[in-house]
Amino acid sequence: MSEWKKLKREFYRKDTLLKYHGGIINFSPESINSVENGTFKSYDEYLEVQERSCGKIRTYFEMSYYYGCSCDFKGQVARVNALDGTVLFKRIMIEGLYGDGDGFYGKEDHVWISTEDTSAFQPGESLSFNAEVYRYMKHGGQDGKLIDYGLRDISDIRKIESYEVPTEEELVDQQISQLVCETCLYHDQCSGVSCIANMNEHKERIATLKSLEPGKFTFRTVLLAYELQYRMLAQTGGIRLDRNDPHYGVMERFAAICASHPVYYYGDVMEAFDRMVNPDKPRIYIGDTDN
Repeated sequence: MSEWKKLKREFYRKDTLLKYHGGIINFSPESINSVENGTFKSYDEYLEVQERSCGKIRTYFEMSYYYGCSCDFKGQVARVNALDGTVLFKRIMIEGLYGDGDGFYGKEDHVWISTEDTSAFQPGESLSFNAEVYRYMKHGGQDGKLIDYGLRDISDIRKIESYEVPTEEELVDQQISQLVCETCLYHDQCSGVSCIANMNEHKERIATLKSLEPGKFTFRTVLLAYELQYRMLAQTGGIRLDRNDPHYGVMERFAAICASHPVYYYGDVMEAFDRMVNPDKPRIYIGDTDN
């Protein structure tokens, strides 16, 4: 049985969100009504469209939609279509806040936004604005029906000077920094205002995680962070290398990194796996074709 069929059987018609291959699957039957212009023959088709859409959606919009993030946006006007009342923005920068007050940033390539007055927008100008993230159905492409995320109800529009969108390296650094805090020994005692860990150790852990797969943030990055903190694999049979594994070289480096770091204590294995699977904040995998 395929991975997708197993997940469908386990979560069918449950009120569950599941990270899957670069997207999120919403198994709640009621969520079918939140897709603008959505036309589904059945709940099963709704699931299949979601599965097909994974990895083809605007990731940072999706994260903001499902995790209730408060966001501001910046974008450059690329085109104005007065006939249908839409404006195309490119170089979208997202600046958001999680529920606990921690900030994050992200980027998207482009988005069309409907507006009642297109005369207020001029191609080439940069704007900051607020907007609502929503789900909608895309029709007619080579993949058939897809669900994506867009912006609507644009407001608080302000003209700005030039701005910078985050680079891929900066987005990777953001995820790794978040992961280091997530697996920090003082995580439960931290106020989130100022770091109480040893800053040299903090920086060393960031550099170590970045060295595993330079330029990427993958599930293996997460596994390494938890292994260095909890030593789950060391307690459950050790790190097993398989030369047939397409990631053999990475896992060989993974094992070498673990061997080079001294073990001062072992953590609770079940706690580690639970926290790894259910993080406090969403993860955005970058350059990882397996997620």
